[in-house]
Formats: sequence, structure tokens, C-alpha cells
Amino acid sequence: MHTRSSAAATALLLTASAAGLALTSGSAQATGSHHHTSAARAATLTVTITSTKAGPKLSVDKFRPGNTLFKVVRGNAGGTMQVLRLKQGYSLKHAFKDFAAAFPNNAPSDVAAVRSVYKNVVFYGGVDVPNKGRTNRFGVDIDKASKYYVVNLNKNTLTSFLAKGAHQKRSLPKAGGTLNMAEGPAGSNVFKTPKNDPHKGWMKTTNNAAEPHFVSLNQVKESTTDQDIADALTSPNPPDFFLAGAAETNVISPGHSFVWKYGVPKGKYVVLCFMPSKVDGTPHALMGMFKLFHMN
Repeated sequence: MHTRSSAAATALLLTASAAGLALTSGSAQATGSHHHTSAARAATLTVTITSTKAGPKLSVDKFRPGNTLFKVVRGNAGGTMQVLRLKQGYSLKHAFKDFAAAFPNNAPSDVAAVRSVYKNVVFYGGVDVPNKGRTNRFGVDIDKASKYYVVNLNKNTLTSFLAKGAHQKRSLPKAGGTLNMAEGPAGSNVFKTPKNDPHKGWMKTTNNAAEPHFVSLNQVKESTTDQDIADALTSPNPPDFFLAGAAETNVISPGHSFVWKYGVPKGKYVVLCFMPSKVDGTPHALMGMFKLFHMN
């Protein structure tokens, strides 16, 4: 099955090219939109991620843990941005090796590497770099004092920021829609959505399942059925039921929430995740992790 989104089209968001990631200096000036970050409570904190050929550039690279809004803009490069943290004792060298084995191009995933990535990497989500002059926005709780990475998955570049000090109470935009991941029957992974979600605004996505997931949202013809999706997932040919609307997130780890700004045409949609299962490496969508619903 070939979907319209870059995440689902590659089927594996963290590709083998992650092994070639180059750490950019990304030295940032403290010019992001933040208010009273040294106080016990701050209204908001916005960090701008600019995509450049040299790598992601951050407007702020040192701040306290807490809810953080990221604004992604295009400099002189495109791509797709992912925020992540490595657990203590797991180095970038380890991550590069595991990513290459867990997410190979045109080959089965190494299940041991998948399990190692899922155990040692915390994914906070991310979004694509927009066209010049536009912005894409998302917000997450940077929950711990630690070093974090912003990775341009398509360009094999990254930079880092440091969250230091006590967790600060900060606000994020209120979401009008919900699209969550959850545990299904017999430990399966499923999407949970209302019958109808608004077609634009802010969406909140919480991963209540046991494995990392992402959202690949694709508009389909009204006549599309679950069986159509299941058949297309095992077909080498592009399906004929996709329409224009599409949106996506990058990877979100279990227990984490992600708010993201989106806007798509009204209509019927399928949401899928193609992260590999830690059980046997099968992409989640092929195990039934997809759902049809409406956005009005």
C-alpha cells in the first residue's frame, strides 16, 4: 500500500539513514517566545525550529522542563522534524546502530533492534517542515531535565537542547479534536477517535498503548471500507480511493501526549501507523492498526 504521507510512504519513519546522522552545533540564541521562564509558572514557551541545509536550528536551546510549543519553519531545507530523548546509558552511537537495523530500507526489521529502540528512546513527536512562508506547530510536555534531540529524519541532521531545572507549569493550545492510540484485544494496537472530529484546528493525540506510534491521516472516498484498507495494505499497487486531504505526526512514545495544528478538507479518513511491532517486526497497520472515521 502506498499512502500519500511521507511517514507512511516510507512505512518506517526512522530509516537506516539515521546511522549517518550528523550532530550539528545548532547554537541558539535565546530569542524564542517565552515568558518568565525562571518563575514558578510561565504562561507559554515557544521554540522555533528552522530547517536549514546544515541541520535544524533552534531559537532557544536551554530552558526548564514543561509544556513546550514548537514552531517549525523552512529555512533553506525541507524535511520532517522529530523530538526525542535517549535514556541514561544509551548513546547516540547505540541509537545509530539500532536505528539502522530496526528500520532498514526494503528489508525486514531486526526485532532485537526494534526492542532496543523502544526501550531506550523516548519519542515526543514532530511534524513536517512546511513550505516557505508557512509554519507547522506542535506542543509536548518536555517532562524531564535532560538532553533532547531534534532530528530532521529526511536530511540526516540533528541538533540538541537542554532542559534543566524543575518542571515548570506552562500552557499549550486547547485541542478541539482527539485521535489517540490504545491497547486493543489481546495486546493489539488500535486508534481511538470520536465518530467525528473537526477538520481543522488543534488535535490532541495521546499514546495509551505499549509501543511507539505515529499518525498517518489520509482522506478516502466515502465508499471505502475496512476490507478495502486491509486489501490495499497487502497490495503492491497504489489504492484508488485516496483523495486530497492528508496530515501526520511523527513518532510518539507510550504515555506521552502531543497537540498539533492541522487543517484538512471535510470528509472520510483512514488513520494508520506503520511502526514495526516489537513482537515480530510487522508494521502495525498490517496487524490491523487502522481506523476509518469522519472529519467534519
